[in-house]
Parts: sequence; structure tokens; C-alpha cells
Amino acid sequence: MAIRKCPYCLKVVPAGTVVAHSYDLVCPGCGRPLEVAGVSRNLAIAAGLAAGAAVYFFAARNASGEMLGWLLPMVYGFLALSIVAPLVLMLTADLRLKPEEAIPLMVHEEPAAGHGGGHAGHH
Repeated sequence: MAIRKCPYCLKVVPAGTVVAHSYDLVCPGCGRPLEVAGVSRNLAIAAGLAAGAAVYFFAARNASGEMLGWLLPMVYGFLALSIVAPLVLMLTADLRLKPEEAIPLMVHEEPAAGHGGGHAGHH
């Protein structure tokens, strides 16, 4: 399967759309609901976490003894995660058709006799 292509009509979905609308993704060609495969999501998160950890440890080693010196490595690590994960998802997103969600059954039950406590008409 090609990266970011609809498996039904084979139209390429733009990378920005895949990242911005990954949970409510719709094919621009056929209009079918799509989802990003779990392998692609896990790969993107793993790459983002690895980049964040590497940046954190590098920044923590070089941190100064200032009052907020402990905070900057966390901020840099978070920024690395926030940048790398979407970029990897843009490059590796494998799309598949979203399975049909089960439609919940709306069951209307009448209350049993004698269980209507709190009504004004009952004495």
C-alpha cells in the first residue's frame, strides 16, 4: 500500500490533512471515512518519544545551575516530541477504511408498576 493513499479509490490524501484530522479523516476523492493504521501511529509516537528523550538528556547534561535550569530540558524534550511525531506520521501514514461503528440500539422500556416514586399524582 502506498503512503497516504485511500485504499478504495487510491487518491492521495494530503499530509497535513492526515495529521490534522487523523481521527475524523475523510477521503477527498470518494468521501469514505478513513483511519491511520495502528502501526503508523505507533511508529510516529516511538520516533517522537525517542527524539524527545534524546533532546531531554542532551539538554539536561548541558543545563546550567540556574533557578529554572531543570525546566528547560523538559520543555525542549516536549517540543522535540511535538515536532517529530507529526513529521514521522506525515511520512509513514498508512490509511485504511474505517470500520463501521456499531449502532447502539435504542430500547425504550416502560417503568414497572410501583416504581414511579416521586410523582405528584401518587398518594
